[in-house]
Parts: sequence; C-alpha cells; structure tokens
Amino acid sequence: MDGIETVISKSSRTSDDFQEHSGILALRVKTSRPGITLIGAGSLAYALGPALKAAGYRIDAVASRNTTSSQRRASVLAKRLRARTIALSAVAPTSDIIWLCHTDDALPETAGLLAQRHGWKGKIVLHSSGALTSDVLAPLQQAGAHAASLHPMMTFVPGTKPRMANVPFAVEGDRRAVAAAKRIAKSLKAEAFEIKKEAKVLYHALGSFSSPMVVATLVTAERVGKAAGLTRKQLRTIMGPILLQTLHNYLERDAAAAFSGPIKRGDINTIRRHLENLSKVPGASEVYQALVKSALMDLPSGNKAELLKVLADCSRATGAEPEK
Repeated sequence: MDGIETVISKSSRTSDDFQEHSGILALRVKTSRPGITLIGAGSLAYALGPALKAAGYRIDAVASRNTTSSQRRASVLAKRLRARTIALSAVAPTSDIIWLCHTDDALPETAGLLAQRHGWKGKIVLHSSGALTSDVLAPLQQAGAHAASLHPMMTFVPGTKPRMANVPFAVEGDRRAVAAAKRIAKSLKAEAFEIKKEAKVLYHALGSFSSPMVVATLVTAERVGKAAGLTRKQLRTIMGPILLQTLHNYLERDAAAAFSGPIKRGDINTIRRHLENLSKVPGASEVYQALVKSALMDLPSGNKAELLKVLADCSRATGAEPEK
C-alpha cells in the first residue's frame, strides 16, 4: 500500500533523476501513500480529511447522501481537499482505502449498499464507530475487502480543529486492514492500540464519560448557577478557573488527589442543604445524587455511612427507590 516508486530516466545519464558518484548509482526515490475515499462529510470527516492530506495521503473523493445539507458539506470539504464529490449510491472501490465516517446507525445499510459493487478484492475498508466492531463491514469482507474499525478517542464538533497528533486510535479487524490502519495512525503522529471486539462498547462509554457527559454535568451546573441568579458571563468567569484546575490536578496526579469538597470532608449538613435547594432546580438533584453515589464508590470521603443514609432519605422523599 505505502508503495515506493523508483524514477529513473533512461534517456540521459545527466538526468536529475539519478547521478553516479564514485561508481555508486544514486536513485531518486519517491514515496507515495494510498488514495482514500471518505464517505460522509460530518465533523469527523472535516477533521480527518485535512489531517490525512497534510500527512501525504491523496483524498480521491468525498461521498455524501442525497440531501441538500450533506451534498453542500461534501462539496465544501472536497474543494478544500482538492477531491471530487460523488453520491453515496455511486461509490465504487477505485481508491486503495474506503473510510466510512457515517453515524453508527447508518453503517450496516452503507456496507450492504457498497458490497453490491464489484472490485473490492484487496481493498481496505475502515469505519470510525467507537461502539461497533469491524463485523458491521462483513458484507464488504465477503466481497473480498479487508476491514477494520479505527476510532479516534477525540471530540469532534463543528467549528473546531482538533489536532490528531497524540490522539489514541482504537483499532480491531483483520490482519491486513489493522496493519494499514496502524500506518495511517502513525502517519498522523497519533497513537494506535488494538482493542478486543467485546470491549468496544465499554471503551466507547468511557469516551462518553470523558467528554459529552462532562458537558452534560457542566450544563447542569449552569442551570444551578442561573437559579442562584448568576448571568451567563458570570458563570463562565466563576466556573472556568476551578474547572481548569480540576482537570489539571486529575491529569497530573489522579482522581483521589484531585478530589475535594464536602463529600471528601464528610460535611453531612452541607450536603443535606445542597439536596434540599437543588430540588428546586429541574434535574439537578438527581444528577447530584448520582454523582455522590459514584464518588462514594471510589473516592476518599468522610462519614460515608451517614452520607449513604442522607441519599437514601432523599430517595424516599422523592419517591425513588433507595440504593441497595
């Protein structure tokens, strides 16, 4: 796949393509990377495409569904990558690598559609679902392709340009496709590691806890702050420093060392007052109780038995089943 093309001019011994020094023939060697077709033009493709191109890959085409918004996004991305745009229904295995950047739910249908084309023998097909395995590409494997899943553990949202360097990529699939996927990760200066198929769902859930669930917790915090009469600008000013310091402490040390506050101190009355007042903020008390329960499982805390009783009393007061 990552071929080496030796270019020798036979017409002239003075050609720039080779020179002879002290009886040694010096050849100009040109390295080339495989061509790639990207299927999908969402936030992931918008991050991957430029990174792959910068790493020396040729993006042959960007394929999209037959909707106005999808076609528009594909057209913009393709122009940026100097690639052509094609409809999903017209995709054929003309590139060395076909990379599906679809949503999880769309992958089975797309794999089945693509498998109806001829010419898959020896091609590499990748998808980037964190939860699904390479098995979802079985129709393409049956058609002769080599398949793997290659998932970057990174958040991709519109308007951002996350760097791929040092991003961990989880990979699994057949031997040849895994080898190609690892070469891609290496060329992006990223870290690739193999993962077992049966571990992918929990691995993906780890990603949810590490990013979107963090955001969900923060938006609950904003709701609490607004109930306290703070403006959006004040919220960012107040939350920013403590949030950044907490992440720094966690990454530089560990969870226990980064943990602080009333749960760690075992301040029963403070936590009881928190719960009483949070009941006035939609959804906040439930989130708080769930996080306290989780903290008591693994993090240092004082008065643990009393804290569990407070949570049980709160559950009974709200009609919820107490934690066993």
